[in-house]
Parts: sequence; structure tokens; C-alpha cells
Amino acid sequence: MIGKKHIPQWKLDEVKELIELFNQFDSVAVIQVSKMSDKQVQGIRKTLRGDAVIKMSKKNLQLRAIEQVIKDTNKENLDKLAKNISGQSALCFTNKNIFDLRRVFNENLWMVPAKPDEETPVDIWVPEGDTGLPTGQVISELNMTLRLPTRIQNDTIWVREATRTHKAGDFVDVKQAAVLKKLGVTPIESLIKIQYAWSNGEIYTPEIIYMDIKVFKQNITTAFNTAKQIAIQFGIIDELTIEPLIQKARREALGIAFEIPVYIDGLRDDYIRKAVTNGNALNAIVFGGSKPVETSEKPTILDHKKEDEDEEEEEVGIGGLFG
Repeated sequence: MIGKKHIPQWKLDEVKELIELFNQFDSVAVIQVSKMSDKQVQGIRKTLRGDAVIKMSKKNLQLRAIEQVIKDTNKENLDKLAKNISGQSALCFTNKNIFDLRRVFNENLWMVPAKPDEETPVDIWVPEGDTGLPTGQVISELNMTLRLPTRIQNDTIWVREATRTHKAGDFVDVKQAAVLKKLGVTPIESLIKIQYAWSNGEIYTPEIIYMDIKVFKQNITTAFNTAKQIAIQFGIIDELTIEPLIQKARREALGIAFEIPVYIDGLRDDYIRKAVTNGNALNAIVFGGSKPVETSEKPTILDHKKEDEDEEEEEVGIGGLFG
């Protein structure tokens, strides 16, 4: 008879601690730590002290803890978090907003040496000046491995001028990486990246976590304005569309009023503006718009009585010629 497999106590304790952390904090972020130095991990832990806990555990223990939390609490979408934990990932437990956590990570940028047997993502430069290295065997490494222009000064090796040893995309072999590290050259940016996150049942993918906020705001503004214009076209009334709908209705009513042969006293100023617009349009067609139509603030209202008197005087005068 085969007995039950014995589970080491340390594993049971590890799972228990993870379960307690899941119950204590509202948010969990999956972060990749395999390419991070111990100093970088310790530095970010110090920065987040009191706000977050970074727990590095084996993946199978992380999954066992999540499985138990789901059974005990029925927290939504933890199964999706479990599916997105890759090997050598740490869990960052926090009550901070996921975007605030991302900001903290982004603000703690580390510069690290080039990785051996990998392509460099950036140009690598060795600066001009004192390397601090004593003369001897190392000078041949600098000259042969990195092709650096050097000189001896005050018993140390100096680089005569700033030199680019690698272009972005170049392969860095083991010897080159070792010499660059010996020189203290750290050209590679190292940031803690959130691979996936869970917060109170909500899932955050990298596309959401690292979205361009400016572009996002622009898209929201464009979508809002488009939706508002559609609502106005369809006559949908709410607090945002009522004013432009009234303005639209007035414009349409004026358009109808201008087409009918009836003078409406209350629209005097509108008639003037319409006449000026039409006059300027004709002026532009006939004269190329060189001289705008001159108008006064008030329309000229004809005095019909005065006009009749003038006509009578004119008739008398003409009759007198034949008198």
C-alpha cells in the first residue's frame, strides 16, 4: 500500500502566508523578477514598505494558495490571475491603486550592465576619462575586446575619447559584457513590469495598465463629442443636448421665416444679418469681394406719407409746364 506523499512543513507555511496576504490586501500584481538584481528588489521593497508586500514563491505554491482562496471566499476572477502567472514571477500585494503601483515602479528606474550573450536594446558608450583601473593585463582587454582608445596617466588607465562599443541590436558576448561591467558601464534601463493584475474582482491586462493616458483621454473626448452630435441629429433630449437642440430649432425656424413673404417685427435684426450675408455673397461673386456691402445698425424704414407728397409735388410741377 502506497502511503500519502509527505508535504514539507515549509510549503504548508508558505501557502498559508500567501492565503493570508490574499485576504489582507485588495489588489495583487504579477511581476517578473527573474532578470532583476537583488539590490533592485530590495530597493523597491524599501520604497513600498507599509504600502505593499512583494512575495516571491514557487508557482505551484502560488496556484495552491489561489485555489484555496477561491474555495474559501468566492472572489471573482482569481482563476484568471492564476492562469497568467508565469514561471519565476513574484506577487505584489497592495491596497494601492494598480495605476499608482505602476507609477511607483516607473519612478524606480535602475540602470544595469549589458546582459552577456544577448542583443543590446540601446547603443553602448564608454565615456571619456579615468577608468580607475590600474595598469596591467586589463589594458589589453580594453584595447582588444572593446577596441577602446586608451592611455596611461597617474598609474591608471584612461579612455581618450567617448567611444560607442555597440549599436542597438548588436550582440554582446560574454567577454565584452564582463569588461563593460568592470568599467562600471550600465546602459540598460531596468523597470519592474506588471504582467497582470487583479483588484477587487477586476482584471487589469498590460494593455490597460500601460495605456497612453493622453491618447486615452483624447479618444474619450472624441467619442463624447461624436455621441453628442449623433444625439442632436436624432433629437434626443437631455441636459447636454437641450441647449444645442434649441439653437438648432431656432436656426431652422429662421430659415423658414426667410423664405415666406411675411415681415415679422421681432426678427428685424435677423433680416438685416441675412441681407448683409446675401449682399456680401453677391459682392464676392460680382466684384471678387473687394468691397464689402456697407450697412447701418438700423434698417431704413420708408415713410410712405412723405413719398406720396413728393409724388404729388412732382405731378404739379409737370402740369405747370403745360399750364
